[in-house]
Amino acid sequence: MFTLQTFDFCAFLILSFILAATYFRKMTRGKINQLFIFTLFVCIFSCFFDIVAQAFDQYKIPDYQTAQYICHALYLYFHNITPPLYLLYIIAQTDTFHKFGQKRAIVYFAICPSVFYAVIMILNTFNGMVFIITDCTYHRGWFMNVLYIMALLWCSAGIIYLIIYRRLFSASVLAGLLSIFPLLTVAVIIQIVDRSIRIEMFAISLALLFIAMFIQRPEALIDFNTGIYKFNAYAVDMRRNFSNQKNFDVIQINIANFLSIQEILNYESTNKLLRMTAHTISKIVKQSQTSAAMYYLDKGSYRVVIEQDYHDKTDFIAEAINAALKPKMPVNGMEVSLITYVCIVRCPEDISDFDTIMEFGKDLSKFHFTGKVLYASQMLDHSKYDLMSSLDKILNDAVINNKFEVYYQPIYSVNEGCFRSAEALIRLYDEKYGFISPEIFIPASEKSGAILKIGMYVFEEVCKFIASDEFRDLGLEYIEVNLSIMQCMQGGLAGDLIATMKKYGVTADQINLEITESADSQTQSIIAENLTALLNAGFTFSLDDFGTGYSNMQRMASLPLKIVKLDRTFVNFNDNSRLMIVVQNTVKMLKAMELEIVVEGLETAEMVEKYTLMNCNYIQGFFFSRPLPKAEFVEFIRKRNSHISAQETVQN
Repeated sequence: MFTLQTFDFCAFLILSFILAATYFRKMTRGKINQLFIFTLFVCIFSCFFDIVAQAFDQYKIPDYQTAQYICHALYLYFHNITPPLYLLYIIAQTDTFHKFGQKRAIVYFAICPSVFYAVIMILNTFNGMVFIITDCTYHRGWFMNVLYIMALLWCSAGIIYLIIYRRLFSASVLAGLLSIFPLLTVAVIIQIVDRSIRIEMFAISLALLFIAMFIQRPEALIDFNTGIYKFNAYAVDMRRNFSNQKNFDVIQINIANFLSIQEILNYESTNKLLRMTAHTISKIVKQSQTSAAMYYLDKGSYRVVIEQDYHDKTDFIAEAINAALKPKMPVNGMEVSLITYVCIVRCPEDISDFDTIMEFGKDLSKFHFTGKVLYASQMLDHSKYDLMSSLDKILNDAVINNKFEVYYQPIYSVNEGCFRSAEALIRLYDEKYGFISPEIFIPASEKSGAILKIGMYVFEEVCKFIASDEFRDLGLEYIEVNLSIMQCMQGGLAGDLIATMKKYGVTADQINLEITESADSQTQSIIAENLTALLNAGFTFSLDDFGTGYSNMQRMASLPLKIVKLDRTFVNFNDNSRLMIVVQNTVKMLKAMELEIVVEGLETAEMVEKYTLMNCNYIQGFFFSRPLPKAEFVEFIRKRNSHISAQETVQN
């Protein structure tokens, strides 16, 4: 059977459960967590005093009328400071304290309302404007309506604030933050209709439960091994910081030899090393008494983000971290040395956008290691990172407006002494940045999905070229076209390529498709279907970049290959006799498998002679020609092949 306090009892249990779970899940650090905990305590006190006050109202014991009054006053006090406190929590979620002034925001939305409502409760003892108790009976005063209006204003401010900064939140987070307002509105309406149903605290407890479930989620924010925030939280916070135009410092810490250490240590030992490193960083930050957030981004990368008010401590913290990570770390009987890059980034002075700070962080270990604290202001090539941040827009514009161009690099046939094929290569020119390296825009296009349109563009341009009269006069047998992994995973790839080829009257033997080992290593059935369909249509395949990484011979032997392209890493053996033996035996193995060999990256006559003596079939490299625009390529092949043809005519 329901009593007057039933909903309050339920609310008290829900709030207590949320508080216990918050501590159990270690969601106690940082402004957001601390404000959430403080809000929970305020609501628990409010709920407790409401339960006790209602008990006094119900039993009407004259000797406890003073206690009855105090409980009602404390309930109203804690209940009325909840809306401004929740507004403070919303501001913390948007991370816009700096727009009010870090300390003034707390004064505006925490201290001032708390003092105001405390004064109201004190004055009420003299004038009874909020409530009075006569003969142990509770009566509302005229000022109670004012308190409701003020609560409505606080709630309206919270809703408006969330609407203004809605782009900072996902749909689920925004819904969780807004949930308190409709729930509270329904509860107030119910209580106006029937004052005996005390449901306000229950509505608030449900809203806080939603927030605990959908927003205060440690699994989405905390790396449980290191105990600090993880990559997802860092990405969200960085985007929000830049969006809010905050001033802050980032100390980037990269363990450059982490992957090597990971290969030496077992899983548990690696995790222990990561925990020790995180503990060392956390201890230094804590001892500095600085407001800072710490993150672990994976693969030995840590970040410390320091608020503007503690800007003067950044150098000291970075130096302390750098010094603390220099000594060897004892891990399960082993002493591990860390090669640690520590770099200070001032935002927005050094970096003012999300993409650049993420790219710079990844590039940090590529700089010369000095063992000293580095400064982004001295290291940044802004043109490079400006390009990276604009790359998606540049690629999208290039796809829409056909700004790509296909270049061709001649491939020399050792046996025939002339050029019989070429590789089609994509190039991109931008009005602002000039020629953009494929090593930059190809990975970006693979991430964005633009590689699919780029790949089809290259294939169609090659088909147009092969179908032209000028191609027929060059004496070329075929053109090599690269297929990316993303293309191979695309349903209908084979049909699209075959349809394009037929459109221009090109035969499959005039195009050789280049794939990488990683394309065949994928287990998706769609890749196998595409390769089988293309093979059945008469296409031949070459294996690109053979020798980069760990080549799986069994898998390579199962591929329908005609050609294997030796990567340029095979070329640079110089005087290394052991590597020379590896190269010679690799060539012998491939020849025994009846595969044709293209050697890439040859730049000198000496290199050409060495691989010619090894009986390699084709040579591709700067010794003969760089990749050329189509018109220059046509002219180059005409001159070189016609010269050879003329020599053959004279000899005959």
